[in-house]
Amino acid sequence: MALLSSAPELEVQARAQIQEWIQGGELRRVQYNVTLPTIVNSPTDPLSYREIVAETTAVSHHVSNSIRAFYKQLGLQHAGLGKPDDDISATIIIDTQSFEGDAPCNHRRFHSRRLSLHDAETLQDLDFVSLFALRSAPSRSAVESQDMRPLSPLLLLNCLAHLPAVKELYVPWLWERPMPCTVPSEPMREHHSRPWEGPLRDARHEFGAAILEPEKYLAGGRIPATLTEVGLHFWTPCQIPKEDQSIPRPNLIYPADHDPVSMGLRQLATQLQVLDVRALITEDMFPPATAPAEEQWVHMRRLQIEFHLLRPDGRWYFTGPRGEDPHDADQGGFRISNTGHYPPEPDRAEDKATDEEWEGDRYGGSSSDYVPDMFRIEPCRERIEPLLAAFAQALSRKNMPALEVAELFAVLWWSPSESREEEYDVEDPDDWAPPDTHRWGVKYIAADEDESSNHGGPVVQWQVGEWRPSQRILSLFEALGRQEWRDFEYGHGRDLGSFDLTLQKRLH
Repeated sequence: MALLSSAPELEVQARAQIQEWIQGGELRRVQYNVTLPTIVNSPTDPLSYREIVAETTAVSHHVSNSIRAFYKQLGLQHAGLGKPDDDISATIIIDTQSFEGDAPCNHRRFHSRRLSLHDAETLQDLDFVSLFALRSAPSRSAVESQDMRPLSPLLLLNCLAHLPAVKELYVPWLWERPMPCTVPSEPMREHHSRPWEGPLRDARHEFGAAILEPEKYLAGGRIPATLTEVGLHFWTPCQIPKEDQSIPRPNLIYPADHDPVSMGLRQLATQLQVLDVRALITEDMFPPATAPAEEQWVHMRRLQIEFHLLRPDGRWYFTGPRGEDPHDADQGGFRISNTGHYPPEPDRAEDKATDEEWEGDRYGGSSSDYVPDMFRIEPCRERIEPLLAAFAQALSRKNMPALEVAELFAVLWWSPSESREEEYDVEDPDDWAPPDTHRWGVKYIAADEDESSNHGGPVVQWQVGEWRPSQRILSLFEALGRQEWRDFEYGHGRDLGSFDLTLQKRLH
């Protein structure tokens, strides 16, 4: 599969894109689109059902050469303007995968193997980039993530390591898919679009390792000390109900003792003033109250954390209203094996049968009644309270003296399956309405900004419904300020808005 473009051709493309952003002799911001090579599927040379590792590696080479060309040309164009003190913001957008000829098998439309950055040490240092963003172009399909190529977190962090003066980083999606999408077709749900657990686990471990040991994993580079504001969303939430919260999930921590993403975020936050993160986390994200000053978040001013209801160990922070917690086990989720949880190659006999079933009935088949099952709205005390305790202890004035506001929250959905509705004796189950959503969490504000309040001073705002933390946990928050209990605010679906606009507005 010939995919690679020559380096000179890529440099011409990069130079042309950069020049489009030069206005009046100035270059303040630039957006670079990495176009993926078109994959040809012809009758004389048909593609296999699945993409093999060698093909993914070839695409990685192309992306690596494209990014290298962009860094080189950006350095040349900036120098040519003769304004060395001008800072710019740079955004890299990875295009979706395109095909030519016969439609490929759907196994090739959903990717779990991640693209990496080859020869990262050869990237040019750009000391004039103050803001860096990395994202994918939107999928052209209504099915989540179709034709989108996930990137290794090492690619992101290696790009960052060659921006020695960068201050801000924004990544709207780090390509995690912790839950499979729920669609009526079993071939699509269980096979074609499956988010393979092995690559997901490996990417999370890579992120943590690179933050904790940058010189080893970032080709001798480091996270720039100038970086102070970060928006990092590992997963993207649903706008409509799409998940089945009753299925078994993997243990993404094992064989490590602590969640690598949580540990990496803990270390990264020691240098940050502003952090907006959306991730699967554990209480390991927060530094212990007794940790030395260099491990505390002493610079933090604004902190927002949206945690997934699913823990990275495969257990859940929330259960059903009656304590329902299918497949829960003390040891966490299922172990990821080297054989059963990675995209297989070469093609298997059952791949053809799966495709034939899909072609026979794309919208149903044996499980046409399959619908989302989102029922986890009751906090599990034994799992949520350690997270709340770690959050409260990290917020102390001693550990975060500059803190203005901090929030820890999750968004809960109530969209149970038909069978679960029958168990709950829901009135008029056939009278469909958009699902209810609400925010569950706690927010600390250093100064009460409510003009109608006569209290002033720090306030802790709880939005947890009728649930109350134990006295031990409550005491930790009472040490931070006055407690305020707020009602849930229910909505229908979730309006995600524009990440670039809403995030920067929220952070500033």
